[in-house]
Amino acid sequence: MNKKLKAIFIIEIFIVLGLIFHVMSTPRMWVVLALAILFTILATRSRARVLRIISFIFWAISVMILFTVGWFWLAIIFPTIACIVFWKNNPREGGVRNFSYEDISQDESESIMNENQNDIIDLDDVTFKPSGNSLSIKKMTGNTKIIVPEDVGVSLDLTTNAGLVKIFNEAAQINAGNVRYFSENLDQAEKRIKINIRVDSGNIEVIRG
Repeated sequence: MNKKLKAIFIIEIFIVLGLIFHVMSTPRMWVVLALAILFTILATRSRARVLRIISFIFWAISVMILFTVGWFWLAIIFPTIACIVFWKNNPREGGVRNFSYEDISQDESESIMNENQNDIIDLDDVTFKPSGNSLSIKKMTGNTKIIVPEDVGVSLDLTTNAGLVKIFNEAAQINAGNVRYFSENLDQAEKRIKINIRVDSGNIEVIRG
């Protein structure tokens, strides 16, 4: 199990235990529950309509009392929010595609548009133009990994609304929004590429390789 999911599960257990303890320490809850169970049993045995109505009323009161307990709402809201945040930061895995461009110098800009895809792009076999190359990626969700050769200068314009951005040996940034990066001596590099990535939810990693 994922460590984050395990932590969420453990916290939820403590919340539920807190709810149970609170209910057990509330006398009126026990009284109403006991009456609801009693009239339910009587209604089942006698099949009297009046007893069924009374049991329903006591069950309704029990639910209303439960709704006034903060632990109850916490037990519902916490996992809901936690799951939404987890889903946002960990988009569903799609098929991972490996790109190897033999020559993207024929076009002014190479563009990739996906709705939901994990991409691994290796620029090792790219034929670079003297004026430099350009690569643009736009998608809704999915992780993106760019492998840049050691002798290639890069200009990066990376945007992710929910995800991690890791550029070479620099510290990772979480939910950083827009991140720009320029290699040292970019203008003097014989091989250089401008990379523009726009993703709504997903991690972006740029490494040397």
